[in-house]
Amino acid sequence: MRIYKAETISIPRDQNLTELLHSAAYPTLPESHLIAKDSLTNRSITIGELRERAGRIAKGLHDEFRPVDQARWAVVLPNSVEYLEIFQALLWTGGVGCPINYALKAAEIGHALAVSRPHFVVVYGPTMPTVLEAVEISVKELAEEGIKWQRPAIITMISRAAGYKHIPDDFYGAERLPVPHHNDTSKRLASIHLSSGTTGKPKGVELTHFNFVANCHQLVAHDPKQFGPASKTVAFTPWAHIAMTTTPLFLGPYSGMFHHAMPQYSLEKLGELVGSNHATNFQGVPSVVLTLANSDVTSRYDFTHAQTIMVGGAPLKQDLIDRLLSKAPWKLRQVYGMTEAAGYVAYQKLDEELPDGVVGKLLPNIEARLMKEGITEDVAVGETGELWLRGPNITQGYAFNKEANDNAFPLPGWYNTGDVCKIDDRGRVSIVGRTKELIKYKGFQVAPAELESYLNSHPHVVEGGVGATWDESQLTELPTAWVVLRDHIKGDEETKKALVDIHENIDAQVSGYKKLRGGVWHIPALPKNPTGKILRKVMVEMRDGLSSLEHKIVSKL
Repeated sequence: MRIYKAETISIPRDQNLTELLHSAAYPTLPESHLIAKDSLTNRSITIGELRERAGRIAKGLHDEFRPVDQARWAVVLPNSVEYLEIFQALLWTGGVGCPINYALKAAEIGHALAVSRPHFVVVYGPTMPTVLEAVEISVKELAEEGIKWQRPAIITMISRAAGYKHIPDDFYGAERLPVPHHNDTSKRLASIHLSSGTTGKPKGVELTHFNFVANCHQLVAHDPKQFGPASKTVAFTPWAHIAMTTTPLFLGPYSGMFHHAMPQYSLEKLGELVGSNHATNFQGVPSVVLTLANSDVTSRYDFTHAQTIMVGGAPLKQDLIDRLLSKAPWKLRQVYGMTEAAGYVAYQKLDEELPDGVVGKLLPNIEARLMKEGITEDVAVGETGELWLRGPNITQGYAFNKEANDNAFPLPGWYNTGDVCKIDDRGRVSIVGRTKELIKYKGFQVAPAELESYLNSHPHVVEGGVGATWDESQLTELPTAWVVLRDHIKGDEETKKALVDIHENIDAQVSGYKKLRGGVWHIPALPKNPTGKILRKVMVEMRDGLSSLEHKIVSKL
């Protein structure tokens, strides 16, 4: 057995996230230090104010509801200071946060609720009709599985909805709730985060206080220059996404890192906020990297404080890198993480130069193995293999889903990421590819099986499959469908019309990032192996037939 590991540091097992909020990575960090602002309510908050407000909201919620220990709270809010307050408050009460992207459609929120089965839902007022519809969808989904779920208590935040109590107005204690303490936080849940699996709809990743506390300690120990009070980020990725949970919610208050929350992405607004906040760090979603490289926004706003732009999810060609680096004084930095790791696994240091394709060393206390696909046998030294992980920040499993747990943990304690990697003799990780079938569209993960469930219910479709098309112009994968049509559809004209109808029908049922931007393609039969599994690598090359697209995509297969 060959185990790769980085340095070892001390990580407290008895420190929960509320205690982390009341501690500091740097002793000189004052309570008056600003850690967050937002563009939704134009609020700002210091470390001291967060401790006070979260503690008093926690007291108000505790006194009103007397929630059971480890009660689950779905948070369906846009990026905001309020998001930071309620997440810290619910953890303070002993609760478990279940973040859900507020921009999702009712069916998707409904499934998310069915995954986490919350006792409470905190809702952004304008989305109340969608959430109420989602609750009924989740009740029905669970009932079909033989599970009776009591409808949750619903509370609003940021913006009111008539007839519902509102945070903080109706839940603000006269004093803070006492800070809890637990001798072992490795079994105390902090969140249930949605993560797309290789099969079926998104699953709920159970992350403990120890998982998140560990990741914060790991990052600060790994590179204190990068994770400290001088760091400033304009954050547009939804905070329901794991990448924007660990850093603004937990690492920020602990290390003094500042985040300006954008409720939605806009290039001009980003430029404006970068200038006013003197941003140093940037989220390198591939589509945003492309836009920044080809835009004059960096010359119209003040990007002179830029230090790093994080990249991941797509290889960048040298001419694009050169254009990007000419726009601001930032350095490209590689990062590798996942929901199941409470955020991050490997991170390029601020002053570290790496070969192409290398994302850096494993964070402290993480152990890794490279395995042959489908079996519990290590690959030879120097070869690529499936990356298995073990460490204090790695999830112990999925909520209410034994089958998923059995698949994800082939051996006790070892999580199979499904990513094909290589680790060199200096312990540096390279991501070679994925055995997972997930489609990564502009930083979002899309599970083919979820789209196939809609596709195969369409009246024109005998059978369909979903895979990825690489769009060179946007540097991202596009969800794409291949279908076998029913016999009643004859000729090119009818076929084209049917493909367009299928395309429009599916897009109407899903959120923006799941839309079939790669089109719907007509094929005579789905390629399968002897066990009936779709051969996606073969399928995605089947582009000789008609499609729903008007124009071809500049693709790299």
